[in-house]
Amino acid sequence: MKTRKRFRATVSAPAWLFVLGNVSLSHAQVVGNSAAAALTGQDGDAAVVVVAGLRASLEGARNMKRNNDAISDSIVAQDIGKLPDQNIAEAAQRIPGVQLSRYKEEGGSIAIRGLSQNKVVLNGLEVFGASAHAGEYNGRNFDLEDLPAEVLAGVDIYKSSSAHEIEGGLGGYVNIRTRQPFDFKEPTATVSVKATNFQMAPGFGNKTRAQASALLTKRWQTGVGEMGLLANIAHTDSVFGAGEDEVTPPQRIANYAGSGKDVILPTGMFTGNGHHGDRHRTTTIVSYQWRPGDQLNLYANYIGIDYLVRDNFQTARFYPGKPVSPFTLWGDKNADGSDNLKSGTFADNAMTDTSVYGDEGRKGKLFDVGGKWGNGGPLTVKARVAHNETAVVNTLYEWGLNAGIPGMTLTMNDGSASHVSVSGADLNNPAIYHPNYLLAIHLDGKQRNTAATADATYKFDNDVVRSVDLGLRINDYTRHSYGFVKYYCIDSCNSSKTLASVDPSLLRHVPAAEARDVGSYWTYSSEAIRQQRALRSLYGLPATEANMPEQDQFNNEKTRALYAKLNYDFELAGIPISGNAGTRYVQTRLYGESYGADASGNLVKQSRDSARTDVLPSFNANIGLRDDLALRLAASKTLGQVNFGYLGAAVNITNQVQHAAQAGNPDLKPYKSKNYDLSLEHYFGNHGMASLGVFDKTVNGFIQTVTEQRQINGETYNVSTYLSRGTSTVKGIEAAYQQFFDKLPAPFDGLGMQANYTYVQSHAPSVVAGQTVSLEGLSKNSYNVIGMYEKGKIKARLAYNWRSGYVVATSSGSLGIPAYAKALGTLDFSIGYDFSKQLSVVLDGVNINGAHSENYYGNPHVQNNYLPLNKRFGLQARYTF
Repeated sequence: MKTRKRFRATVSAPAWLFVLGNVSLSHAQVVGNSAAAALTGQDGDAAVVVVAGLRASLEGARNMKRNNDAISDSIVAQDIGKLPDQNIAEAAQRIPGVQLSRYKEEGGSIAIRGLSQNKVVLNGLEVFGASAHAGEYNGRNFDLEDLPAEVLAGVDIYKSSSAHEIEGGLGGYVNIRTRQPFDFKEPTATVSVKATNFQMAPGFGNKTRAQASALLTKRWQTGVGEMGLLANIAHTDSVFGAGEDEVTPPQRIANYAGSGKDVILPTGMFTGNGHHGDRHRTTTIVSYQWRPGDQLNLYANYIGIDYLVRDNFQTARFYPGKPVSPFTLWGDKNADGSDNLKSGTFADNAMTDTSVYGDEGRKGKLFDVGGKWGNGGPLTVKARVAHNETAVVNTLYEWGLNAGIPGMTLTMNDGSASHVSVSGADLNNPAIYHPNYLLAIHLDGKQRNTAATADATYKFDNDVVRSVDLGLRINDYTRHSYGFVKYYCIDSCNSSKTLASVDPSLLRHVPAAEARDVGSYWTYSSEAIRQQRALRSLYGLPATEANMPEQDQFNNEKTRALYAKLNYDFELAGIPISGNAGTRYVQTRLYGESYGADASGNLVKQSRDSARTDVLPSFNANIGLRDDLALRLAASKTLGQVNFGYLGAAVNITNQVQHAAQAGNPDLKPYKSKNYDLSLEHYFGNHGMASLGVFDKTVNGFIQTVTEQRQINGETYNVSTYLSRGTSTVKGIEAAYQQFFDKLPAPFDGLGMQANYTYVQSHAPSVVAGQTVSLEGLSKNSYNVIGMYEKGKIKARLAYNWRSGYVVATSSGSLGIPAYAKALGTLDFSIGYDFSKQLSVVLDGVNINGAHSENYYGNPHVQNNYLPLNKRFGLQARYTF
């Protein structure tokens, strides 16, 4: 039998290699870059291919994709080191099938083929502490925004599943890799500094912040074998300033202004919703590798992550009173026969003027030790123990003021910001503002996780099955969330006091550039609400808050997982076929504690135990139709864990007067998906590749909020809780292309191109029985077009990313109208120059086309918000000693 030629390469891509050429690490004789090391883990195996320059990166990427059993794409160190992207989420949006959700002017999270329930691991290990925007403020996943790009060796996104992967990746499996000492042949020291200018919304100006990273590594021979040590530290500072005009969910008014017409209009409008703040990321990595002899490789790693985002914002919130003439309508009838307000005048209106600060912080520590043994025979054994600790802090303090507004006009726009104007009130007069409330939220958490794994590979002298992989994983995860949510009415929310008598040092006169429509107005200063003591004393509020039992939740999750995977490689009718088939068997035991109301209405601690077993089969095949043409087939069953916030056993009374309560559901089961993939890939030239893939996912168990009637203290309460409902489907097509045009005449022979397109169609159960809706956050169409140039010392790229509109929320406000986002496209660039083998410089820019995001309720004429996105421009220098 002929043996199929299998390449060993260093990159999987398309990614789509927005490489700007040789990072200085390649001049320092990086062995393979750590994508090759990813094939072997951190076991000290020698890497295979030296990557130097864009073309070499593309070739290595192509070969690894070509020979990988699973369907995957990757981003490599060369890409990340010279990209303008601040974090992994922003870089990953270039990959086919990946869509980005933004958070405070940066990439926050990703969805893979329409699903956000993805397993994100760091060097193959679970790390915890997801933020609120990712679905749970003290959650089980790892946030892609937490790591600065400078510390990364690569990111691998697996779209088809294999049995050895940790369960939890409903849509995909994302492995973030850092560098290891044996990636380098020679002692290496690299320093990178970057200055980034952030061009923010009017009123916030332009600010420049610095980023810096350093890497030092050395390997040496000793009397007890070869050793290697690596230290890598990176710190990034960034800022954001967004002037958002936000329209609150709509209402319907019958006989509007005596016209006899039913009209849809906002319940309110927030103007100059000015979020401004800063981010700080510091990551420290220390890695040690030891090869005592040819048979044994050992390693130990420490990764420390410190992430903090601080947000301050003031906003003027206007709520319309009685509608009066004149007014105009858009003239487009809604399904219920109502019309949509285009402009309207109102009397007896209200203003709520707020000053807010909110901080999110996460500190994590990850330790792991492990090794690999193999004597050159058929058996190879690996073992690993890891421990992760994460502390999460989330705070929000909102101070509110009230003012009466005699006259107000709303103007609703489509394609530009909506507007509000006021009359009859002098917003520059502190005497019209009355203190109203304080909302104090502090939700913190701690997480601990210890995992032990043992894996073995046994190779067969067989014409079909080349090896079998067996593995065991034991995991013990503990999560504790706690804090408080307190709402204080100042003077019963009807105070006669005003700002006229308040110390001016506690106040801020918001400038007109920030306030946008209504001109300057008064509010509390960011410094005063952060310090708080003076304001609390002024209004007789408690100096501090105590943690509330209602916010206390404890969870413990123990898992035992076994897997078996057969790796095959054979020929059928002269056609080479390779791949794997396996099964992962997982036992999970959950224990939870939380406080809630018992049948008598008393607040008591409640607990719940549950257990389940999951069997997750997977299959991957790579069929070589020709030397340059491959057909891939994949099928698997995957699961996505439910957020712990949904699993609480307690019932919390939220409104005794209205008999309303909220409860978790500890009986919720994980989301489960059956996945089928097919991909056709054509390889040509030294770097060229074109691919076309289709995928089909059927997901059971998506969670919906429902209301049940329960008896509490002998009375009937409407309890809001969660149930797993219905089946969702996701189907789509992915197409990708890459090529360097080497045969063009000079200097155009340095040109290259990468492009990809994804079409996704989804159907999910609606809250309305018998109806379906699209999955939230999923664009039906998305694409990337990237132009590249590499010749001599110059490397450049110009990248455009576009996604079509999508559903933001399937229901919003009292009318239950869905909210949508419009299409969004951003243009980025990078241009680099290598002054020498040691020194390279890169200039980059993000959102240079000045894109904006815009959302609406049901009809584009009923705007939700309009947000011009910040631009940023950076200059980076990297030097290798």
